[in-house]
Amino acid sequence: MSTATFVAQSIFLLTFIWLIKRFFSKTDLDNIPGPDSTSFVTGNLGQMFNPSLGWEFNSKLALQYGRVSRIYGMFGKKLLAVYDPKALHHILVKDQAIYEETSSFFERLMRVCNTGEQHRRQRKMLNPVFSTAYMRNMVPVFSDIARRIENAIKQKLVNGAQEVDLLHWMGRAALEMIGQSGFGYSFDPLVEGARQHSFCEAAKSFSPALHKMAIEQQFLPILVKIGSPKFRRWFVDHLPIKRLRDLRDIVDSMDRTMVEIFEDKKRVLQEATEDGAALKEKIENPKDLISILIKANMEASEEDKLPDEEVLGQMSYAQPSHSPPPTRHPMHSPALSIS
Repeated sequence: MSTATFVAQSIFLLTFIWLIKRFFSKTDLDNIPGPDSTSFVTGNLGQMFNPSLGWEFNSKLALQYGRVSRIYGMFGKKLLAVYDPKALHHILVKDQAIYEETSSFFERLMRVCNTGEQHRRQRKMLNPVFSTAYMRNMVPVFSDIARRIENAIKQKLVNGAQEVDLLHWMGRAALEMIGQSGFGYSFDPLVEGARQHSFCEAAKSFSPALHKMAIEQQFLPILVKIGSPKFRRWFVDHLPIKRLRDLRDIVDSMDRTMVEIFEDKKRVLQEATEDGAALKEKIENPKDLISILIKANMEASEEDKLPDEEVLGQMSYAQPSHSPPPTRHPMHSPALSIS
């Protein structure tokens, strides 16, 4: 028997044993009622993330099985779905340190979610942003945007009463608030008929596109360890999956905007430092999130400095999502993943 044949047979045998153990081993979750699995591969996740029937499945799950139920994840993995408000308060607020996020959750946010020393450095860098003084400085920005929205709606009604899509205007306002307070950048003049910024289009499409990939996301902890980033990008570019390519294009569009803003802010701050000029005379809004982060990073000691990629990650975390997901994720609220 050749070595290759032996390795292949060993992998097959181990996979078979793992699947048998996964499907037939008993756990405490077997004592909790829940629906039967509808798929060998995706369990109940296909129903939970279905764009058309997802809400119906979640509603049926809560009504038929109560506030706590057992569902099936990938390859027979048993998951605990929690809809109880008090339990969720303990999980997400009071005792959140006890309930650790899943590996797939960390991989989805791997540019901004870290633990240990790396988390300490990021938290130290972000502390000034969440101070009372910073929040107070945002009030005039938000007030100005609110007045612009008011004027835009009044302009629509100048010829008489008509229907106004408030969700549309609130979405535009939220993007502009994020842009100005977070990045010191204006994405939208907030007037009727204004051409939409490419970042705004991508931001609004991001959440729906991401949730179309809900099943594939479960494989992230494995996929991110295969090859180099360059290889993984090449692989994504050549996979004939339209929803994956759509998500890739959306992420690329958002990333280009973030990098442009980051590089411009960094250049201005460096020039201001070299020229000895006051920062407030060199940039339009010196108190936005990214300017504070870059300035703090420039002044930090070598051991506390963050690489540019991590600072960009903090910007990515602040990117808004305006389209509500069709269903809830079993690894987030209102559910907890337990093997």
